[in-house]
Amino acid sequence: MFELNPLNLPDAQLHHLIMAVVTLVLGFIIGYSSRQRLIRQLEGDLASTQREVDDCLRVPVVTAVNEEDIVLNRIRNRANEIQFSRIGYAVASDADDLKDIVGIGPFLEKKLHAVGIYTFRQIASFTKEDIDLVNDIIEFFPGRIERDNWVGQAAELARKK
Repeated sequence: MFELNPLNLPDAQLHHLIMAVVTLVLGFIIGYSSRQRLIRQLEGDLASTQREVDDCLRVPVVTAVNEEDIVLNRIRNRANEIQFSRIGYAVASDADDLKDIVGIGPFLEKKLHAVGIYTFRQIASFTKEDIDLVNDIIEFFPGRIERDNWVGQAAELARKK
């Protein structure tokens, strides 16, 4: 009767070889198109990331001078808390060189000027409450004004002046 064994056909090996070649070609085409699609997707992601980086680079950098201005404005807004009627009023034209007091540097002098403290006489008039308040307003280390004896130094410098 019939023999249904396909390997007994005369062209069976040729058919298998043709199917293997077709399978390889189809696998290559599908793999290549999948890879191309992935490459396009990654290139799109790269382009959008590059745009985001460029946007970040366009944002201006805050410099130390701007930060200093921010601090001085914050301090200036609290100047009304100080009792100038007791310690005395002064203007920038009356200013002493507050850096002569040990413990006051250039930025700290700017902070004191921002709240309206310009003279040795004003500092010499500080009470304990004034010291604590000014210390808080100018955002200085707690107790540092007393440790550095600003009041005593200011009184001595005011007498010499």
